[in-house]
Amino acid sequence: MTASTDRLPASLVLVLGGLSAIPPLATDMYLPALPVIAADLGSDEGSIQFSLMAFFAGLMLGQLFYGPFADRYGRKPLLFVGLTIFVLSSLGAVLVGNVRDLNILRFVQGLGGSVGMVMAVAIVRDLYTGLKASRLLSLVVMVLGVTPIIAPLLGSTIIAAGSWRIVFVVQTLLGVILMLGVWRKLPETRPVELRKATSPAQTLRNYARLLVNTRFMPFVLVVSIAQAGFFAYLSASAPVFIATFGLSPFAFSVAFALNALGMMASARMSAFVHRRVRADHIVRGALVVYLLAALALVTMTVTGAASLIPFAATLFVIIATLGFIMPLSTLLAMESVGEIAGTAAALMGAFQFGTGALSSAAMGAFSDGSALPMAACIMACALVATMLSMVAFPKRASDKAAP
Repeated sequence: MTASTDRLPASLVLVLGGLSAIPPLATDMYLPALPVIAADLGSDEGSIQFSLMAFFAGLMLGQLFYGPFADRYGRKPLLFVGLTIFVLSSLGAVLVGNVRDLNILRFVQGLGGSVGMVMAVAIVRDLYTGLKASRLLSLVVMVLGVTPIIAPLLGSTIIAAGSWRIVFVVQTLLGVILMLGVWRKLPETRPVELRKATSPAQTLRNYARLLVNTRFMPFVLVVSIAQAGFFAYLSASAPVFIATFGLSPFAFSVAFALNALGMMASARMSAFVHRRVRADHIVRGALVVYLLAALALVTMTVTGAASLIPFAATLFVIIATLGFIMPLSTLLAMESVGEIAGTAAALMGAFQFGTGALSSAAMGAFSDGSALPMAACIMACALVATMLSMVAFPKRASDKAAP
């Protein structure tokens, strides 16, 4: 369906932004606590970083389930299922006593939390296309961008004032609040006639169709690979800034928040630029900037010139480019898949968090106390994503709204 009014409901933006914010909040509140959790559970930071990989793996697999079932049974029932899983696993993490159990619960938490992102993208596509979808996606990313500003500051404050376990108490409460928001403020956007046309066999056919869809997969691969560099930053930034550059957990949270502000501002700017420039051209331009900044990051790391200010400034540029790449690549991918938006959003999310899990695993495996593994991973992702955008994007990617 297509909404008829030009005004985007504030409650819709807030609920969709909150649902999309579950994974980054569950990650970013957790980052300043990594050294403390490692010490408390008698482990090393490399092993604790694998709990991030477990969370991202849960996000990847969960979306493959929620998307098709939401096409079949509607958006809201699946939201309640996923949020319930998230709440229960977050509550379980409060009581965890060892790294193994923490990894298991983080995986389950990812399974539950993944429902928010896939449903938010599917609901946007249910309601809007074209420039209006771009506006809504940019607003959702802006709300999403507030999370990395607040979450690490909140996490570091909790660690300073009490136990790291309170981080998971807060995440439990967030899940409950979002369940209330979905119940009271979010309409069911999946038409009944489209639900009836979906079956398990049809779902498999839809996945097969999407995997060979040249107007869908290039954008999915580009945003997934670009975001893999971001996940490397998420996994390794706390040890790099705290151990290598000597920042306190609170100072690290401030630096992390500044990067989030850059992403939020560029996401908002992307909607305005999109009014005058084709979305695929914007994505390509942002990827080139991303690549050049990543090359600078590796250069200063290898040459030993990576002092705090230039290193942090270069990372700021890298993260800001994602404010253009993420919403516009998502828009371009979803434009041609309206009738199976849930399945498409699930597949896209699975690719994004699958690559994120791989880059997080690489950070855990190659962690050596320096910034080089993170910088090298970011540059590799930037190079592959940029080259892919140049050769695989459709020659005339559609930028027009459906009637």
